[in-house]
Amino acid sequence: MQKKCPRIVLRLVFGVWRGASCVIYHKLAFANNFKETNMSKLSGGRSKEDPVFDKFKIQVESLGVKIDNIDETGFIYVSQRDLSIRINLDNVRKNYYRDKDETHIANLVNTILAYFKEIPSNWADARDAIYISLFPNDQDLKECIHQRITDEFCKGYIHREEEKETWISNDDLKKWNISEDELEKQAHKNADNLLASTAITFDTIEGRKLGLIEVEQTSLKGALLFAPAMKEKVKIDLGFPFYAVIPVRDFCYLFSEKDFDFFAERIGEVVVDEYKKSGYPITTEILKFGDDGIEAVGKYPTE
Repeated sequence: MQKKCPRIVLRLVFGVWRGASCVIYHKLAFANNFKETNMSKLSGGRSKEDPVFDKFKIQVESLGVKIDNIDETGFIYVSQRDLSIRINLDNVRKNYYRDKDETHIANLVNTILAYFKEIPSNWADARDAIYISLFPNDQDLKECIHQRITDEFCKGYIHREEEKETWISNDDLKKWNISEDELEKQAHKNADNLLASTAITFDTIEGRKLGLIEVEQTSLKGALLFAPAMKEKVKIDLGFPFYAVIPVRDFCYLFSEKDFDFFAERIGEVVVDEYKKSGYPITTEILKFGDDGIEAVGKYPTE
């Protein structure tokens, strides 16, 4: 009988991308135009009970954020002063019903409040909060700085402060007067600094080690695999190269090359379950981290 591997449920934060004419929340769908819709959807016009929306509405309005409209696709438009953003609650609903935890709603509300604060205009003030973040290739992030990693996902760059994650665009590079290479070097430096204070714990299953990254900033968990210092961090326990799965951004497994067959046969169900249930899926691929970079060596089917 296959032995299932453990799942640790941790808190999520929510990403936001800020550009000249649009904002991306959750599903990263562009809000280029403000659509007028039936305001009855804000109250009794909804066809079924939606406790996530009800709790969200109470919390944002109590903090002075106005819900202006809900369009025909379910996107919610909120505003404060002269700024408006478009929000999709689908990912919050997924995580709320998965974990039975209202913290997901509160985190979104806090992120919306943080959104109204601009990221620093000076590179010296911004650079210590620059990190790598991961997202699926089917997300439309053409305006942000990103590189394709596999056929399934990309890595981009974010400014992370007070639970707010803002995708970095070319406009930000121009504002800071830096190159993309400088941005990447700073993200690697910050990742190495964070990794130095991050524990990697190991569950022993039939004498074989399965690694888990324990970091308070859980949305950066998968991205820490890309820290240059990760090689030395895991070398004693796992050797190098090593393998990992990142089904969602706040959850990953690490294991050694010699234990590849053992774990590849056992973790598939957990990987697919996490991928399907989370609001922030990344990939069901098995990834090899080696001197030649990152390579997808297999993929668990989702159907």
